[in-house]
Amino acid sequence: MISKLLGWVARIAPWAIVAGLGYAAAFVQPTVEPLPLPQPLVEPRDHFLDVAGDGQGALWFAGNAGTVLSRDADGEWHRHELDRPVNLQGVARGAGRVVAVGNQGWVFTDAGQGWSARQLPVSDYAGKLIGVNYVDGAFWITGEMGVIFRGDGQGDWRALSLDADVGLNDLARADDGRLWIAAEFGNLFHSDDRGRTWQRRELQGETLQAIAFHGPRGVAVGNQGRIYLTEDTGATWRPVDSGTHEHLYDVVHDGRRWLAVGAGGVLLASESGRYWAPLEARGFSNGYHTGALPVANGLVVTGEDLGLVHQGNWTAWPAEEKE
Repeated sequence: MISKLLGWVARIAPWAIVAGLGYAAAFVQPTVEPLPLPQPLVEPRDHFLDVAGDGQGALWFAGNAGTVLSRDADGEWHRHELDRPVNLQGVARGAGRVVAVGNQGWVFTDAGQGWSARQLPVSDYAGKLIGVNYVDGAFWITGEMGVIFRGDGQGDWRALSLDADVGLNDLARADDGRLWIAAEFGNLFHSDDRGRTWQRRELQGETLQAIAFHGPRGVAVGNQGRIYLTEDTGATWRPVDSGTHEHLYDVVHDGRRWLAVGAGGVLLASESGRYWAPLEARGFSNGYHTGALPVANGLVVTGEDLGLVHQGNWTAWPAEEKE
């Protein structure tokens, strides 16, 4: 009896296995628990166009698609994805707040409790906010179509815009308190009443991208390697030779010399603002650089890539990505 039973089981066992496999294929859904992929600090599409610092080692970089990269004073990096994926053009820090601005009139503010967003009233056709600076206890935003806003970074923004179809790229304060804006088509605008009224100073036709002051001297830089110098706090301006025809996007003074960055890996230096020469930085990339910030141990540069110029060397950031 037992031998007959075992023979019968042996005959049906292959069919049982096949049937079981068919059932599993039809009704059992396999599940896979994917392992989380680490988010890289920097992606090729980011292009951080501007940088701001708190003067004590913390830095913020404004990038494409609503991305802000920050580095704290201890050298730890953080990537922030804002809730509006607009391309960011400028960033500034002051009064314990960080303000980033970008396309379509969007302004983002972080006071240490996370980022908040607000859209300012701008043109439907040219609504890019280009720059933001913290000057005289206020944030100043400049943009396309003559846009100027002044605010405290807490949501109260006052429109001080020009009635002019011109892009306003950068704002700086001279030692006499006058405000200056570098603009399209070789224009400078200045105000001596905190932005209520503006006067135009027309230079040559190339767009001016950035302006900075140190003492009675001021420097404005722009497309095609244009550099203009004032030595009397803006009363007169004259062109000086930059030695390049590459676009220049930013100019700063680090306390002892002028420094300018631009396209094609251009990095220039001048003690007086009159005579400019390339600044050697081993390993410096030949891409475009749109922002520069003097820090205690060198010059932070950002744009197509970002890093630190220090003692004739270039260190690409973030360091973790290079290990």
